[in-house]
Amino acid sequence: MRISLRTAGVLGVVLFGCSLDITRITFDLPKQTYSFDTSMWANLPPAAAGLSFPSIPCSSDAQCCTLGTAASLDCNTTPLTCPAGTCEADVPESAYSAINLAMQVPQLATFPGHSLVKVSISSISYQVSDNTLNVDLPPIAIYLAPDGVTDVNDPSAMLFGTVPAIPAGTDPAGMVQKAPNADAVLQMYTSNVSQTFNVIAHAIVVIAAGTPVPNGHVTVTIGGAVSAQL
Repeated sequence: MRISLRTAGVLGVVLFGCSLDITRITFDLPKQTYSFDTSMWANLPPAAAGLSFPSIPCSSDAQCCTLGTAASLDCNTTPLTCPAGTCEADVPESAYSAINLAMQVPQLATFPGHSLVKVSISSISYQVSDNTLNVDLPPIAIYLAPDGVTDVNDPSAMLFGTVPAIPAGTDPAGMVQKAPNADAVLQMYTSNVSQTFNVIAHAIVVIAAGTPVPNGHVTVTIGGAVSAQL
């Protein structure tokens, strides 16, 4: 892990009997790795790998849930909708990890309880590896949330950025699209560098009539570079 310190400036001017030291710190966020593996998705339609999602005519989302029962589909685990006259499965998948800056960025360990302010994210990047999925993975939304929160529907979970859609069987790398307020979202968790917070990766896999039931796995690694005032 790389971290560097540089003095942005030391003001030797005494104001009202106080001196002001300002230090700017730049560091790499601890990399977070997420695996999306269909063998662990309990909410996939009960169909074997290689089969297609059945075509179920519908006129409403509620009807899909009723009709889906005949196809061994359960709306409690596999949400069904009726966007265009046939039912489709909108399967939510999430993975999360925890970050503690004081523990994972060793140089910050000497500042327990200290805050970082004026946070600026230079970049957020992603790297895909070992992609054997037979379907495209839709955009992955990255959320930051307090320790203990793992559901993106929790009001305290805040959007941080979005990984673009990943074509089936490919291992691209690129930049995460930052949320407009990404800097402010991260700064919510730097008022105490010793506090733990969660990073949640969330995607909704859409399985339309006649499309393959997802099979395979993919690994996505997220990293970033940050500048802040100490």
